[in-house]
Amino acid sequence: MKRYIYTLIALLTVAACSPELPESPELLVIEGWIENGEAPVVFVTSSLQTTFEEKGLTDLIDHVALDANVTVTHDGQTYKLSPVLNNDYLLRICYTTNKLKGDVGGTYRLDVDWKGMHADAETTIPVPGHIDSTMVERHQAIDTMYILKAHIVPAPEERYYRFFSMAVGKDSTYNPSYLGTFDSQLKINDLCAVNRGRNNPIYENDVYYTINDSVRFKLASMGSEAYEFWRKFDENLMFSHVALLPYSDNLRGNISGGLGYWFGYGINTYALRIRPE
Repeated sequence: MKRYIYTLIALLTVAACSPELPESPELLVIEGWIENGEAPVVFVTSSLQTTFEEKGLTDLIDHVALDANVTVTHDGQTYKLSPVLNNDYLLRICYTTNKLKGDVGGTYRLDVDWKGMHADAETTIPVPGHIDSTMVERHQAIDTMYILKAHIVPAPEERYYRFFSMAVGKDSTYNPSYLGTFDSQLKINDLCAVNRGRNNPIYENDVYYTINDSVRFKLASMGSEAYEFWRKFDENLMFSHVALLPYSDNLRGNISGGLGYWFGYGINTYALRIRPE
């Protein structure tokens, strides 16, 4: 899954002639997850001071952790995660280990230490739901594009779900599906859209599919903290290009001592080719 590192943006205080920004401390920013049957993946960066000056890539280098101490503890055993290069992700350096795979019902504690800062969080992998049917329909306004929809069968006692998707050959890995977060108890739609994800939140990307696209997608069950994070993520992304309705809301994660998230997902994976019905 391709993910995006989001930092907390300080509120702007604008004076009549000389705008000023409040000082904000540097904090660890964590983006991590563990799925059933898969190794943990963790990205570690630090927040930037809010400024009116333009920032380039060279300004960000010192905020990407190459030598952090990252561990995951499960069933009393602690596993050290190592930094690896992975070009599938927007942020190339992630921490992982091949000695630990997620289990449904397992609880995992993450601890991160870097530059004298410490952050931690705990998560559990919930029981996966599943998909019992899919359909493909032509987009009503764009006749060359198609929408994939799926019917979610929730797992007992699991309420919150999100799609992660990729178009093979177009996306390098799974992205959070555009507007792909659902509360199963709301029962808004019998069929839920499995859109493509945006691989860069700043630019517009096609969120639909074309004929013969080979699609892979994951249905992820998740806890309430993950649901609130991804629900706000969807809202920010949906309104980010509406010029007359500026909208932003901080994404509330579950990291203690920093920003970001460490979430467990119960996953079922599916694959199909886009062929209109």
